Amino acid sequence: MEQKRKVLIDGRWAGDTGIGRLFREVMQAAPQQVDCHYIQTKAGLGNMFSPVSLARDIARSDGEIFYSPSFMPPLYSKMPYVFTVHDLMHLFYYSTMHRIYYRQVIARLATRAKQVITVSHFSKAQLVSLLGIPEELVTVIYNGVDDHFLANQEASSLGRPYFLYIGNRRANKNLPAMLEAFAHAHIPKDYVFALSGKSDPQLNALIQDLGIEKRVQFLGYIPEEELPKVYKGAYATLFVSKMEGFGLPVLESMASGTPVLTSTKSSLPEIAGGAALCANPADILDIQQGIERLVSDQGMYEGFVERGLKRARQFPWSRTAEQTWKLILS
Repeated sequence: MEQKRKVLIDGRWAGDTGIGRLFREVMQAAPQQVDCHYIQTKAGLGNMFSPVSLARDIARSDGEIFYSPSFMPPLYSKMPYVFTVHDLMHLFYYSTMHRIYYRQVIARLATRAKQVITVSHFSKAQLVSLLGIPEELVTVIYNGVDDHFLANQEASSLGRPYFLYIGNRRANKNLPAMLEAFAHAHIPKDYVFALSGKSDPQLNALIQDLGIEKRVQFLGYIPEEELPKVYKGAYATLFVSKMEGFGLPVLESMASGTPVLTSTKSSLPEIAGGAALCANPADILDIQQGIERLVSDQGMYEGFVERGLKRARQFPWSRTAEQTWKLILS
């Protein structure tokens, strides 16, 4: 009987997030020859001393290799380790302490790793150029899109056609620019802009200044099982971010048969692969014209539906999990 290989895993990333989804898909596809064990530390993911806690857990383990689905490596390790850095957003949109931590801690610990996984060639280029990680240490493994989005035939309705935004409100998401472009777009006034999450004072002030209070709808928290219906019911998805390491909503929308207006910057053209309309995130008029084209050019719209479905099928989670485990166990 083949002896199982003992892999120590950072399970703190499990949850209803993009990283949590990656973690779940990889764990569900664990090969039979793998014996998965999980770290015991309760240190918070944002805790600067987390690498120390990880190192202590590793020191007590008899595992062969350590794996983390995101950016937290151990301070030291007696066993090889593999971890994923999804993006370098912390260098651009977070605090000075985050920038120092990434440059002085993450960058140095990454050079000791067996391999660093990242989710796009854009992110790999940043890891090499901004953190100085040797190119041969970084492997690109794309995220995937859940089959539920491709298989779903149910569509949500808001009673009016809606443009959809799924995501948080961080500065890189460029939400104010998308709202302004929508407000100025020459499209029928029955179109609404639907956003995941709740309203907040800053967004409310912008929406009032733009005079679109009756054309914006907050959808609140959307359970994962409801997401395919929300995408399916949308007229189009807006995801014109300034920077993304990958951009799951682009693929999820495509897989739902809903066209996407995304960004010409960062990883987004790479992931869209010509199957989405792209606009310059720094140019509100360009975003506005993209919205207008989606409404006025039916032939182009239908072309994006067809190409988007084809593109989404190229990103199965099974491939992500297979490539991840092959790298861990190699």
